[in-house]
Amino acid sequence: MKHGVIAILQDADGRFLVIRRGLTLARAPGWWCFAGGEVEPDEVFERALEREVFEELGLHVSAKEKVYESVSPNGVYQLHWFRAELLGPASELTPHPIEVAEAHWLFAHEILALNPVLPGLITWLNEQTLV
Repeated sequence: MKHGVIAILQDADGRFLVIRRGLTLARAPGWWCFAGGEVEPDEVFERALEREVFEELGLHVSAKEKVYESVSPNGVYQLHWFRAELLGPASELTPHPIEVAEAHWLFAHEILALNPVLPGLITWLNEQTLV
């Protein structure tokens, strides 16, 4: 199984940074999720997360603790979810024109109202509200 990383970025108001995947992508085009991507061979998960967030959104982040694990809907990826800290201003947000159709800071209930949302994100958000 391949490995992927998911970035949980949250602002001071409690909103999460979510993206709508590019509409021409092979996997899950147009679906809402957190930023992330595939771990390259011999790449440490935390560095992979930092690289993916920069590639997708132009943001510099620092990967913090791993808080969750899931399997991608297609069963190909073991996904490692990390909290991430924004190192620069949120105004540096520059979505990749192909990989990211939209990017927004939203509260959990706003994300759950979107459609379609990747199942792992729905599960994770619902588990957070139970804590």
